[in-house]
Amino acid sequence: MSFIVRQIAKRADGSDIVRTRTLTATEISVGRGTDCDIQLADLGIMLRHARLTLMPGGVVALEATGGIPLEIDGKFLNRAELRVADRPAINMASHRLTLVPGDSIGDGPDMVEITAERVIAASDAADAGAETEIFSLKGAMPTRRAMAWVLAAAILLGGLLWPVLMMTGHEEPVPEAMVAVAARPGSTPPDGAMIKTSMQPDIVWSSGALSSAHAGLANSCNACHLEAFEATPDRACVACHKPAVVPAHAAHDRLDLGRPQLAGSGLVAAHVKDGLGLEGGRCASCHKEHEGAAAPANLLEGDGGCAQCHDGLSGRLKDTKLVNAPSWDEHPQFRATLVRAAGAIPKFERLSLEKAPQERSGLIYPHALHLSRTNAVANMLRKQGLPGQNGALGCAYCHQPDSDGVRFKPIEMEANCGACHDLAFARDGEVVRTLPHGKPAQVAGIIRDFYLSQSLSPRAGVSRLSFDRKRPGVVEALGASSPAQARGRADRAIDMIFDKQGLCADCHQTRNTGAANAAARWEVASVSLNDHYLPLALFPHKQHRTYDGKTGEAACLACHDGARTSKVSSDVLLPKLATCQECHGGSEVRTNVAATCDTCHVYHGDSGQPVGAGLPVVAGKPGHGAWSGGGSWRPEPLAKAVAVERSARRGAGLEG
Repeated sequence: MSFIVRQIAKRADGSDIVRTRTLTATEISVGRGTDCDIQLADLGIMLRHARLTLMPGGVVALEATGGIPLEIDGKFLNRAELRVADRPAINMASHRLTLVPGDSIGDGPDMVEITAERVIAASDAADAGAETEIFSLKGAMPTRRAMAWVLAAAILLGGLLWPVLMMTGHEEPVPEAMVAVAARPGSTPPDGAMIKTSMQPDIVWSSGALSSAHAGLANSCNACHLEAFEATPDRACVACHKPAVVPAHAAHDRLDLGRPQLAGSGLVAAHVKDGLGLEGGRCASCHKEHEGAAAPANLLEGDGGCAQCHDGLSGRLKDTKLVNAPSWDEHPQFRATLVRAAGAIPKFERLSLEKAPQERSGLIYPHALHLSRTNAVANMLRKQGLPGQNGALGCAYCHQPDSDGVRFKPIEMEANCGACHDLAFARDGEVVRTLPHGKPAQVAGIIRDFYLSQSLSPRAGVSRLSFDRKRPGVVEALGASSPAQARGRADRAIDMIFDKQGLCADCHQTRNTGAANAAARWEVASVSLNDHYLPLALFPHKQHRTYDGKTGEAACLACHDGARTSKVSSDVLLPKLATCQECHGGSEVRTNVAATCDTCHVYHGDSGQPVGAGLPVVAGKPGHGAWSGGGSWRPEPLAKAVAVERSARRGAGLEG
């Protein structure tokens, strides 16, 4: 059971256009709405005007669904049952629907053919084409030309003349709170740090919202755009971001030499930008603004911004010490800054990890011995109840994160080694006397004073703990002796402490100078522990506390996998580039975490100090102290510490 619908329209020359389609349904709708089965373009017809239902026996039920009676053979009815064999005609406004049996054209007894055509001329009917005139405001509004001139004048006044007048001679100072934040990288402006002004007509020129860091300047364009129709100049940036806090990436002339030479359309575009005050090398060339509050204003645009210069840099800057870095996939092997000679001011050298370089820190420390789960170190760990990992000493016992979680606290003998490497030398009743660490001359003096005092004024219950390799707890009773005998005993004890088999030689390199005076006979090599092997990069350890589902000790050893087998402290246990690339993909994510250049490198870093100084710094923290002559880490004021480290790194040719 179905309907065949034939809709007839007129061409401009009066000929007919007939469109025929078949609707396989027992019920169809008629109306002006686009969802009707038969759509009639006439304002006199309701959106859903009527419904036709095919019934048995060649009867079609007609129902007026729009509430307007239908004209059938001169009668107006809301509902009727029509015999198709009678060829009934239904008038709807300017249209007429004629029903005929489908079998009249060989379509079968269950087919009904409906012919829909306009019977009243379009000029006399309220059709859809007249709708524009009916609802038009043409008679009440000015002409289109007049309105165009009025709107053009309004745009010129409100979008150009008014903002220019307001900018001329009108300046708003940058809030002091924002200036203070610019002097402390990593801080965020407090709430309310915003220029307050009642008039801001130049906001119509804004191409987008400012970043969250500069949101306080949203109400004053001339805080950055110092002149009308001028791009933001560098002098506007350095007014807040002082060069002492945000140093230049390199000298401007070297930046120009390192920048790739333009040609063709790129050169033409550069000349156009120069003419508009948009020359390359400006702060705003990389620090894009007006790209939304979520867009950081302090990052380059991915790898492309860096690789433009660092791809083939050595060919343009012949004297550079930097290696070409076209992309993350083609990144050169890491070059670690290693201590090559320990001392009050250590000597550094930057070496590639490709050939397993060695470091000379002056410390004797076999990682394999201390990380074992079965040797004497592990046994002592269990007996003393010290915290460990799976029966071993564990990385975290010595390498404790700093307050920022970026790097680690300095290694200290008393805190990290003293539990096992006891410096006790004598027992005086219930009192155990210990030797100072890192002060050889004082050690010799204390030993001599101890023996001499016992010689001149012996006390009961005083005994010296054995310095040689005897069973733990073996003591040496001290009887009466002459001062000469006491001095001889003291000298032998001093030699025993500093000798290659003595107490100090467990961790330090000692040397017998052959001097007659035992107090000046022994020298202990300085220790300089490197706390930042990659000073030109950032590596926040707190973001790498898990690795491939591993945590704690397992996560550490997943990257520093040579620690369990390293038997000498000269081994550099840093992971190589391939280890990082297992998780970090390039700008197009192929692995777990994307990594662009600015993930590890900052642009505005003083090449004389660690890149990490771009983070919030505190005097005395790792990377901001100085090496003392005795081999321990001594916190000092930040200015002096940075000066010491800058001198050491520049001496090693690491000034970038």
